Amino acid sequence: MNDQTRNASCQSEDASRFPRFYVHHDGSILHYVPAPLTRERLLEETVGVLAGTQVDGIICHLFSFGDTVPLFRSAISDAMMVKPARLVSVNNWRNLHNLEAILEMEPDPWSQAVAEAHRQGKEFWAGMRFNDAHPSSYGLRSRFGVNHPEYYLGDRCDLHDKNNPGPCRHLDYSLHEVQAHRLRQIEEVCSVYDVDGFELDLTRDIGHFAPATLTLEQRTDLLTGYLREVKQIIDRVATQRGRRLSIGLRVPATPDVCREVGYGVEQWVHDGIMDVLTPSVYYDTSCELPYASWVEMVRGTSCRIYASVMEGVGPGRFAPPPKEAVRAAALNAWRAGVFGVNLFNFHHQLICNRVQDVELLSELGHPKTLERKDKLYMIAGRAQNYQGQHGSIEDYAIAPDPIGVHQHQLPCDVPVEPDGPGIVIEVPIADDVVTARKDGYLASITLRLDLCNITGEEKIDLSWNGISIDSRTAYMQPGTQYPWNWNGMHGQLEASFDLTHGNRVKQGENEFRLILRSRPEDLALPLRVWALRLEIRYHVLPMRLGT
Repeated sequence: MNDQTRNASCQSEDASRFPRFYVHHDGSILHYVPAPLTRERLLEETVGVLAGTQVDGIICHLFSFGDTVPLFRSAISDAMMVKPARLVSVNNWRNLHNLEAILEMEPDPWSQAVAEAHRQGKEFWAGMRFNDAHPSSYGLRSRFGVNHPEYYLGDRCDLHDKNNPGPCRHLDYSLHEVQAHRLRQIEEVCSVYDVDGFELDLTRDIGHFAPATLTLEQRTDLLTGYLREVKQIIDRVATQRGRRLSIGLRVPATPDVCREVGYGVEQWVHDGIMDVLTPSVYYDTSCELPYASWVEMVRGTSCRIYASVMEGVGPGRFAPPPKEAVRAAALNAWRAGVFGVNLFNFHHQLICNRVQDVELLSELGHPKTLERKDKLYMIAGRAQNYQGQHGSIEDYAIAPDPIGVHQHQLPCDVPVEPDGPGIVIEVPIADDVVTARKDGYLASITLRLDLCNITGEEKIDLSWNGISIDSRTAYMQPGTQYPWNWNGMHGQLEASFDLTHGNRVKQGENEFRLILRSRPEDLALPLRVWALRLEIRYHVLPMRLGT
């Protein structure tokens, strides 16, 4: 992506005021740092580790999972934590004791974190989950939630995941008391701290905010009205402060899903409710999100689209995601015209002590620093499901991911079609491999197909962008992308192909086609394409013969 293309995504007003690369802390710091948390460790985890990187913005949730218990000394008594007699998980034990340590610190450590971020030239935003329902193994409980069980949707929710026991533990925003409580919390955090913005995460949890008795139009109007009140509060605090205070929203990955759950994003953009919009997914690192449609939606407005390039796991069964997959997702997003990157749940790499992944903090903030770095472009289902997600939109994912928030092309079953078109998988690739090959930097391009129920007796035609791939050249080995598979005995295999030479792979949209001409008729199981991986590797210096 050249500078002219990137600059075209900037809005007419002063773009330099907004960061290009946010790192998003969701409160997990309190869950993984040994207790009791010290001031020095809190400052290092939130701000210090980002010094000298491309990161120029920090979004830090200042409220807990679950009932949004403040992670600071709050004057709102109903928001305070109700301490359980016994804790049911180690991570929440750390969470509680680390919060107790923070509340005892003098001076206020969050004020110091904000000041240190500003000293480094970084923006510091406060964040909150809109309606999170993390269980007691993660989330803290507030007096507001404990004292008012009638404020939860309970049996009035039609989106509750029936696999989770008990009634829905999401607040009912059709109640005045619920809205008023959360608005007070938002105003407090933005008034107490010298933050540059406030982000509300509407993906925690998608669609859970109103009873089933409301129509979709009523739900949409309800949430839009609430967000207008949020904006009024933010604007009022900004006026009192005498400087800009921005608003960001994290939303589901596609405009279609947003509309179906009552998120009127088009109206929000038209009304100027938010400055930053971050389409996001659960538990996925997808390289195929439709950022271009979002960029087009906000064209001509002051709203900016940011790419949420990871959610801690995925693609497929990778956890945490390989850095090559994060690079691929980010470069595809930059090529689609996003204003910046919002890196979410990066703490998994840190907890696993994957030191090599920290270099992403100095790569994701600009397309130039992502070019000619190894990539993994992967089309797959989501790694795992998650409690509280929107569960009624089956059209936006293919099994085994029935509650996804964007269209997953894989996994899919392949029909036997002696004369048919087969299946087509679209693979967006931002790397300019043609020029890299010409310049001698391209080391290899490897296509890996994760196949289920393959016998070896199939007749299969493969092609990439219309150029045939000889299936007989496949290197076969047991697949690593399937649950409960380690030796390939059941036909869960990985087929690898060398696509380095020739000009099959191109920058932009690529088309992979698989036609299953025949397979044993006495086998009941279908041939299934579980995942597609395209791995691109580069040399550090040119390697070639002649010109």
